[in-house]
Amino acid sequence: MHLESSHPKLSDRYMRQIELDSLLAIDRAKYSLALSEITSLRCVDSKEESIGDFGRQLWFFESIGVHAKRGESSCFGVLQYSIEYGLLELVEGHVFDCQTERQHFKQFYETGRRTGHWLHPANRWLLAGTAMVGLIWSAYLVSFVWR
Repeated sequence: MHLESSHPKLSDRYMRQIELDSLLAIDRAKYSLALSEITSLRCVDSKEESIGDFGRQLWFFESIGVHAKRGESSCFGVLQYSIEYGLLELVEGHVFDCQTERQHFKQFYETGRRTGHWLHPANRWLLAGTAMVGLIWSAYLVSFVWR
């Protein structure tokens, strides 16, 4: 299995290493290596190494993973590399169940901070609970003053 990538500068040796790291990320996510397969591999961000700074790359991969209990499912992975002295060094690799989780990781990679959104259900529940406690406390104080 040798996948084509959209990154033309890398040698076959680097591509084999990236494929191996993708498979190891799938294995860490508890998918069967014998039955799972990588369907797509692409570089989505690349910063070249300079004299004063190391380079970095972010790779996305899609795969069909086979889990013992859950069966076959689509997996969306990400690999983050540091380029030091011309060598790729894996920083971290993750496998996600959906593309939106992977996009959240990419946003964190680009900005360096987690971006929460008020439309998320947990944030709405927190806001509703805070408002409810405030209303109950205000009603208690009003009833205490009117006595």
